[in-house]
Amino acid sequence: MEHRKWFVSLIGAGLALGMPLQGFAQEAAGEEVPAVEAESAAPAEMPPQEVSDGGVEAVREAQEGEPAPAEPKFKSAQQVLKRIAKEKGWDEGWDEAKKRTIVIESADFKTADPATDASFFIKREMAAKKAVLTAKVAIIQTINQEMSAMDLVNMPGSDVNKALGAEREKLNTELAQQKELLASMLEKVDKAEADVLRGTTFGDRLNDLMAAAIRKLDQEYEADARDKKAQAQYEQARKEFEVAQKKYAELTEKAEAMQADVRERQDSAVESMAKMPLYGSSVIMQTESWDKSTGKYQVSVILCWSYAMERAARAVVTGEEFRIKPNANGKSVQKWLDSQNPATMVGPRQYVDGQGNRWFLGVTARAYDDELASSARRRNKGIAEMYAQQMAAFCLWADVESYKLAQTALESRGDDKVQRDIVAENYAEKLTQSFSKKKIRGMQKLFSDEVTHPITGTTIYVAVYGINPNAAKAALEIEKLNYATKVMDNRHQTVERGRDAANQAAVKASENRKEDFQKGYNQQKKAVEGEVQKREAVKKPAKGTNIINRGTSNAPARTKQSTSGTFGGDVDVSDDF
Repeated sequence: MEHRKWFVSLIGAGLALGMPLQGFAQEAAGEEVPAVEAESAAPAEMPPQEVSDGGVEAVREAQEGEPAPAEPKFKSAQQVLKRIAKEKGWDEGWDEAKKRTIVIESADFKTADPATDASFFIKREMAAKKAVLTAKVAIIQTINQEMSAMDLVNMPGSDVNKALGAEREKLNTELAQQKELLASMLEKVDKAEADVLRGTTFGDRLNDLMAAAIRKLDQEYEADARDKKAQAQYEQARKEFEVAQKKYAELTEKAEAMQADVRERQDSAVESMAKMPLYGSSVIMQTESWDKSTGKYQVSVILCWSYAMERAARAVVTGEEFRIKPNANGKSVQKWLDSQNPATMVGPRQYVDGQGNRWFLGVTARAYDDELASSARRRNKGIAEMYAQQMAAFCLWADVESYKLAQTALESRGDDKVQRDIVAENYAEKLTQSFSKKKIRGMQKLFSDEVTHPITGTTIYVAVYGINPNAAKAALEIEKLNYATKVMDNRHQTVERGRDAANQAAVKASENRKEDFQKGYNQQKKAVEGEVQKREAVKKPAKGTNIINRGTSNAPARTKQSTSGTFGGDVDVSDDF
């Protein structure tokens, strides 16, 4: 089908399958397994636990596999993903031999053109989250679900009464609209009759007025037969009138059936509730598709939970050291990400690297075109990084809750001759996953770059955050070192504050000493008295001597006059300060 354009992206990620630890094998055999020591019991001394099993091999197969080839005909994301899962033997449901459960779920939304849809990347991310959450709910419902159900006949007062009443109201509204349409057309030829039609309720009187309206339109058509424009207008009006009359008749029949006596009533309802924590679930593969002819964009995911993945998640949240057997052909998580196409990734992932570390990853993206303002780019970058961390964390902690309600009602209305069956259905759903105030260690950014999205051609900012058990344990060790340094720092700063206090106390103690005051007083008193005595010892001048005029001439006094200019008084100053 050439008119359909489509795109499918496949993201291979690590799949932890099977029984990862000898302890789990012992549990399966009914043997006693030693309890895991608490964090306080020196987890750093626990040796790495290395495991290799069929699940780990499946992980590597998923990691190293090639993307799916292009399909000759359009296939939705879910169709492609289901085919791949079947080929790899990833059967949905619980696998007793490999101790894992796999769920395939999808979510979709409508977009006329992703390239021009300003909110496309937000819708895409929300669809991925919806698919993942729906899959998680499917897992917990297989583990622990509370259900209520009922099938009743002639049971009044169910919630679907509201839906049935709404249908009756809708029919009455349509009838009123049709009557107003006829009255408006009739008003052009006879306003008085149009007013009468508006005031007439349903029944035979209304039918008679409608027939009269057609006759009046026919008469008016004949009167203006020479006016071609008028002919066309009235011919169109007559056709519209006939269509409206037919519609009215159909609606009247339906409304009468709706308002007839209820001959029989059946109700059926089922309600389910599930609630439990889920550790270690993650997406192992994802596909996306867009059908241009319908505008449907679909995101489909394979979600897996296994003993191995739960064990790795447990190690992260408890600070234990945990590894599986390294793969000689494995890569570092950064090199693996470099080999992927980050533009086509969104949501949670998990990957086992060449060192036997199981990474729980979160990937998301936001628009990052140059045409965006700097503040908008910074905002989008921050949002992408925050939600990437959220998705990675949801692999570890997720208190998942589900509430679903389905209701169906069937009413048979009419009399002994004619009956009409009316059906109404209602579905309510509320799914949540959450955690609150969890201490997260080892979360780190593994990839961030500006890349081009293959469908839209838009530049996007992709962020990938990840965490693994050994990174969490290393973070705990780093935290210990830094807090120990903080303690030493605080102690040293306390010593420094003691030195400062001693300095200030010494300065304070030196102020207003009585001995220093008396010393200064005596010294200055002696100096002043000595100067006075020296001056008193100077002899008085001889009689008749004019001290003031001594050394002066009789020349006339000169007049003083200022000279303009700039002068410097200090030529050589001794630098002793």
